[in-house]
Amino acid sequence: MSERRVSSRPHQPSLTYRRQTLFREIAKLRAKLAKLDNKISRLNEQATLANDTANSARERVRYLTQEITRRNQEETEGNFGNEYARSLRHYNNYIRTNPDDEVGIISRYNEADRLLGILNAYINEEIRPLGVEAHSMLRTITRTHNKYKTLNERIATLTQEKRQLEFDLNNLLADPLALNENLGRGKKRRRFTHKKGKKHKH
Repeated sequence: MSERRVSSRPHQPSLTYRRQTLFREIAKLRAKLAKLDNKISRLNEQATLANDTANSARERVRYLTQEITRRNQEETEGNFGNEYARSLRHYNNYIRTNPDDEVGIISRYNEADRLLGILNAYINEEIRPLGVEAHSMLRTITRTHNKYKTLNERIATLTQEKRQLEFDLNNLLADPLALNENLGRGKKRRRFTHKKGKKHKH
């Protein structure tokens, strides 16, 4: 009995199969890249919005700080503030010059206290809300800054992942199977030859 010779060469997949596998890998990478591009684009929009919000809040805080300073000066150094300061000086002077006039002292104290109450009411109604808003804006700045930082870190990670996918895709596209569309199709180029025969007379 004759022994059957077994080939020692490993089985090689056909060029058609290899080509189909390659194209599937290329398609998968392109789909992943498209998804990454969309995700990065959305994150960039969110980061831009967060940054714009923080910038707007900073501008608002700057305005509120200036407005609080202006109004405080206006009230404490303006006509009403001067009126309260004069009333307070009169009260203190009257105590020193007329320590036994209880009625006069009380009346001057009540007038100074009345003016102080009006001044404090104005501060509470007109100035304090500006301070509350300024503190709220500061919290907004902190919150949006942290969000902006987190979004940019995520964008950096996805961008690095995108670069790696692009590198892998370029390697696949450089494969000869991807470059030569006719390779592996099992088709041979048609050879145009003339049969040898008698020449026709014209």
